[in-house]
Amino acid sequence: MQPEAQAALRRVWLKQEQARFQQRSQNHPDDAQVWRQLARNCWELDEIEPALAALDRVLTLQPDDGEGLLGRIVTCLALNRNEEALAAALRLLRLFPDHVDARLQQIEALRRLGRSAEALTVGDELLALPGLAPATRCSALTVKVVLLGGFNQNEKALAVAKEGLALVPNDPMLGLHRATLQARLGQFPEALAGIDALIAAPETRFGALCVKARALAALRRFDEADAILVDLQEHSPHPSLEAMFEPRRLPGETLPDSLPKRYTARGLYLIDFFNARANCDWSEWAAVLANIDDLTADALRYGFVAGIEPFSLLTLPITPARQAAVARAQATAVAAHMAPIRETLHIEWPTVLNHGRLRIGYVSGDFRNHATAHLARKLFRTHDRSRFEIVGFSLRPDDGSEYRRDSAAGCDRFVELFGLSNAEAAVRITQEEIHILVDMHGYTRFARPEIFALQPAPVQVSFLGYPGTLGAACVPYIIADQVVLPDELRPWFSEQPVYLPDCYQVNDDEQPIAATGVTRAEVGLPENQFVFCCFNHFRKIDPETFRVWMRILDQVPGSVLWLQADSVQGMDRLRREAGARGVDPARLMFAPYLPKALHLERLRLADLFLDTFVYNAHTTASDALWVDLPIVTLRGGSFQSRVCASLLGTLGLPELITDHSAAFEVLAVALAHDPERLQGLRARLRARRLMEPLFDTARFVRGLERSFWLLWDCYHANRQPEPLYLQKDSDFGPVV
Repeated sequence: MQPEAQAALRRVWLKQEQARFQQRSQNHPDDAQVWRQLARNCWELDEIEPALAALDRVLTLQPDDGEGLLGRIVTCLALNRNEEALAAALRLLRLFPDHVDARLQQIEALRRLGRSAEALTVGDELLALPGLAPATRCSALTVKVVLLGGFNQNEKALAVAKEGLALVPNDPMLGLHRATLQARLGQFPEALAGIDALIAAPETRFGALCVKARALAALRRFDEADAILVDLQEHSPHPSLEAMFEPRRLPGETLPDSLPKRYTARGLYLIDFFNARANCDWSEWAAVLANIDDLTADALRYGFVAGIEPFSLLTLPITPARQAAVARAQATAVAAHMAPIRETLHIEWPTVLNHGRLRIGYVSGDFRNHATAHLARKLFRTHDRSRFEIVGFSLRPDDGSEYRRDSAAGCDRFVELFGLSNAEAAVRITQEEIHILVDMHGYTRFARPEIFALQPAPVQVSFLGYPGTLGAACVPYIIADQVVLPDELRPWFSEQPVYLPDCYQVNDDEQPIAATGVTRAEVGLPENQFVFCCFNHFRKIDPETFRVWMRILDQVPGSVLWLQADSVQGMDRLRREAGARGVDPARLMFAPYLPKALHLERLRLADLFLDTFVYNAHTTASDALWVDLPIVTLRGGSFQSRVCASLLGTLGLPELITDHSAAFEVLAVALAHDPERLQGLRARLRARRLMEPLFDTARFVRGLERSFWLLWDCYHANRQPEPLYLQKDSDFGPVV
């Protein structure tokens, strides 16, 4: 008899048994054994809620029943009722302290509840129990591997996996964990050894195929990897692939109506490359730049490819043409994906003003403790309410921060889009009758370009959140200035620029600075040596920038470079890189994260901020200038590499802007050796900070409001998008 037929017959028998025991439970309601058997029947029939109800009846009759409690733990976990599962596990352990299965289930409940450190402790307690059977020890070690991997302690996790395999050499799950960890650690040939045996095992086939594809891609065996990936994408659910190849994505981050990413060998290679870059591993830097057209070709072919996202590419010194091509390909794919969805929606745009007021909608996932909110917190409440109505649309849940609270309070209405599909979000925006919808997110993390592709507002414009082109016809404008987006870059932007008269970047002129009196000694800095600093994320540091930084340190004896402590791995690598360039690694100092006001106070302890070249300081530059800390920057050939030049130019400090790395180096060294000149710059910065427009939020908002009126006038007149220039004293009012 075929297995399918056997399963069908057993299900028929189980349904008969279930009916029989349901009848017996009515006739003998106080017979715990009847309820126990009914629970087993329901469980095997995959009727979890009835199984739990039967188990609860068992425990009502026999509160200390170990089997019933264990069953309750398992069924609660199956229903994702993890708090209840944990409570049942603790109850069982109070009765039987050495109950091995109860401890295993307790670990799983803790892991699901995000209490991984506690789960790891319980696991170690379990492993310390005497006389554990090899199979049980193997299970406990497997759980420990998963927990350590979740903490990114991959070396320790790999050692535990090998310990488990020494006990049970052919355990497929431990074998898969070992291969996965070897791939994470860059041990790709080792990950491939024995992978085919894991592919042959049904329970590990999918995971092993994913590991093999990733390892082959990392070894640049692209054709072999692509053959596996094509098959996986034809036969596997996209969420499963996402969990394997992009485990950092959060549950619900990819919505059912979002454009799914394509997984390709070159994309997987670049995922590993960018992950390594975040930890200052530049071993593949030259290879990637030398082959960038080939590596990004999949994006032009498929539109939206994991690892070849436009935002990641902003951190590479690639041509604006290539950057624009990738963005345009993604936007085209998103538009095609959403076009049939839009036809099903009832979207009507407002045609008249609301009592002479423009209704502006700001869309962002960064109404939270995030760099964008650090800049824009005061923006929303500063709008002229006699002429504007402000609606905030949040793509991410409330993080409880003051930035979220103040941003929401600054809007007339604040609408939560998190939890809505893209179509539902677009309809919700339409209900607010928005005249101008502002994309403050672009292609950064948690972006939802699908919403803008549905065009819920008549005028859509990109502003602040993304320093590059979206390549999207549905967003025809970008708020810019003539420094970040000069004429020579305009051919590579699908958007037409709306040029503000000063810097395009808004700033908060009420950003608080702590006054604790912190000293250099308290943060570990030398009292009498020159302190260079850069608080940009590690992913912005490239080999050329770091080479120049080390040359600067070499020419300023005793000086130190103070950096943000992004990751332990990154700090270790930067120290090794410094040593390889003849600089004492101890001259690199790292600052832990602090709340913003405290960070701004300690930032005053530095002498000079050194910018990064490919992707400038943006919010971090504003932070430095807000506390009167001079910055040396290099004006590059892209929007993202010209932001700091715009900030400094607006403050009237063009002498701190350089155009090539040699000039950057010379200027930084000269300032370090000329304290009088540096103090003069600091004094000028202090005086200009409150005189020039950069830190005048109200003045900035008036200019932004003029740009909104100009955009509405163009729409109302049915004019084709074209570059728009605002004069400092111009004014625009409602179209009559």
